[in-house]
Amino acid sequence: MNKAQELHDLGQSLWLDNITREILDNGTLRRYINEFSVTGLTSNPT
Repeated sequence: MNKAQELHDLGQSLWLDNITREILDNGTLRRYINEFSVTGLTSNPT
């Protein structure tokens, strides 16, 4: 079990703070969800 899964099992949520069109289109986001249990996304444009 990886550290991200351990955090998820403890009720913690991993968020990605750098959403881009590229990670949506190329499957990277899906991989992050599957492999790292990412459960939240945010974008903070300045």
